[in-house]
Amino acid sequence: MSLYLNRSDAREILSRMKGFESDLETVYSRWSYDFRENLGRRNALVSMSQEVETARVLSSRFQGVYSDGAPGKPDIVIEEISAELECKITSGSRSGNSVNYELRTDWETICNKERLDYVYILSDESFENFAFLFFDGLTPDDFFPPSSGSRGKTRMNKAKGMKKCTALFGSFSNRNHSHVDSLNAKIEEVNKKFQLRMSELHSRKTNTRNQEMKKRQLIENEIARTNRKLEHLQERVAYWENASDSYSFNLESLN
Repeated sequence: MSLYLNRSDAREILSRMKGFESDLETVYSRWSYDFRENLGRRNALVSMSQEVETARVLSSRFQGVYSDGAPGKPDIVIEEISAELECKITSGSRSGNSVNYELRTDWETICNKERLDYVYILSDESFENFAFLFFDGLTPDDFFPPSSGSRGKTRMNKAKGMKKCTALFGSFSNRNHSHVDSLNAKIEEVNKKFQLRMSELHSRKTNTRNQEMKKRQLIENEIARTNRKLEHLQERVAYWENASDSYSFNLESLN
């Protein structure tokens, strides 16, 4: 399946959703209600505009686009290209200074359909910054089975599901890759410093046997110290290369 949404589409959908959310916030404020006090409730109300605006954008390009979203059915069907699309929105959950985004779906829906495309919109609390993530052909294998008490909702196994993701707005990164890249940069830096140190030590002139012995000892100590440091760094590289993939999301402003 080719990518049938683009960055321009994502920006248009997000812009109209932002306007809808702002209007709802104004209505709530008129009644002295805090619209953003409960982000889950806020997102549930705004999710209607995500489905409608996505369907509207797709209808300008494809025939037979309609939105249903009834239990067990996909949110949007695009008959011309035989595609079915689920629309989700989340503001994540805050833990200290960080926000964790779990990407969830209805287990019954994904099992019944066996394969679905997804759009997950990630937003901040103020609905100013977003990530628009398109997933091509997610299957039940890309999600964990629902736990007891989850009311049929299941979360994505990001180690599998994120491999099918294209960020049309905002971005994401694999923390494992970032850790490995950082560690490899440190290894390269250690090797460069070692080579410079070896060059400096070998170029030292010695006039006595004691000076020559001290020079050899310094060289041996430097080799041992560098080997210990490199071994530790390489162990950390191996850890992150074999650890389960972990992802971070970067939200982008519409302004």
